[in-house]
Amino acid sequence: MRAVKRTVAVVGLMILVAAGVLLMQRANRDRTYLRLLQTGQQALDAGRTYTAIEAFSGAITLRPDSMVAYFHRGEAYRVQQRDAEAVRDLREAVHLAPDAPEPLVALGDLYDASDANQAAYWYSQAEAQLKSEDPALLYKLALARYRAGAPAEAIEPLRHAIARNDSIAEAHYLLGLVYRDTQRPDEAIASLERAVKLTPALTSAREELADLYRSRGRFADEMSQLQALAALDDQVDRVMAIGLAQARQGLFPSALGTLADAAVRAPGDARLQLALGRVYLARAERTADRASVAHARDVLEHALGGAVRRSEALALFGRAFYLAADYVGAERILRDAVATSPLDPEAFSYLADASERLSHFAEARDALTTLDALQGDTASADVRAARAQRIGTLSLRANDIPTALTYLTQAIAAGKPDAKTLGLLAQARFQAGDIAGARDALDKAVALDPRSAELQRLRRTVR
Repeated sequence: MRAVKRTVAVVGLMILVAAGVLLMQRANRDRTYLRLLQTGQQALDAGRTYTAIEAFSGAITLRPDSMVAYFHRGEAYRVQQRDAEAVRDLREAVHLAPDAPEPLVALGDLYDASDANQAAYWYSQAEAQLKSEDPALLYKLALARYRAGAPAEAIEPLRHAIARNDSIAEAHYLLGLVYRDTQRPDEAIASLERAVKLTPALTSAREELADLYRSRGRFADEMSQLQALAALDDQVDRVMAIGLAQARQGLFPSALGTLADAAVRAPGDARLQLALGRVYLARAERTADRASVAHARDVLEHALGGAVRRSEALALFGRAFYLAADYVGAERILRDAVATSPLDPEAFSYLADASERLSHFAEARDALTTLDALQGDTASADVRAARAQRIGTLSLRANDIPTALTYLTQAIAAGKPDAKTLGLLAQARFQAGDIAGARDALDKAVALDPRSAELQRLRRTVR
């Protein structure tokens, strides 16, 4: 019995010793693991990424379920621009700790420069964990969605970010861009005004604000922003913008004076020649002043020999020929303008005018359909409706009845149900053999303008 007790005692002692050894080993492993994490973090902070990766790899060997080690090794790989390894480790960190926002944010940051859709996805996952509490993350999410081509989806996170911190000028600026791109110009102006108030030196916000003021006909406010930009950044471009704004207001002597002063500071700058040509053309368009046309041709010819966007310079040069009634020369130059990259969209508008004057109706139509495709929804609804009516008219004159029907119907649907457009639609339907449709459109046109001799002649034809 005594021997049994001794045996039990010995076995118990052995178990205690073994347990102690295991505890010591575990404690040593834990200390080593923590030391490796500390070493890795210090190396990462110091920019010694290879040492950091080695230390974090050792920590992972000791604890394969360590989210922290995978996360920080992923950060080290990212610094080395080894994106595939960084993504692998960060995804493993997410797998090990789905509720941790840090790896989700890191994945968003990793994708931010290369794949806006992926960046938006990971930022949204992190935002869901933090429940809209981090304004910086909300801004990142909104910016990624905006870059991914989904401006409407950026509105909510930006509003949340601003609600938590109203002093972030960049957030107000981005919200202004989002509102601009979603056709909400008044809200865009309010957001950009707030951005400028918070950070007066935020030139990008002032530039957008000036553009929006111009589009809304607020020319005095536009000029105020352009003058502020010139005060912040005294470059020739800023002075040029002021001169062109003065021309848009019809202040041609002031515009020419502003540009002349800029030319003294930057003699030989072809961009100033281009701007002068544009002002002379604007004055010629407004006043039918042939001397301004001659001045425009002269300065634009000089500009074409310098460092300017060639398509834009050719477009203006061709317009000068058009205003001088040289329609053949204008069409030739404008054809070159629309064949030169990067394209200047206004060249297509000018080409349509020149081609129409030469009765080249199909070419005029094609120029306008290309312009419409280039501008898309960036053009106002009224502009697109008027353009659709003109394309329909040109198509009718070119005897392209299907295209005429398409665009005239589109013009009426877009807000031009006037007697002229309805009469053209009636004519197109009649030529297409749709007598009933022609009568319907003609009845509506006559009801709007019963005294029109053209409509009465068409009524006698459509029986």
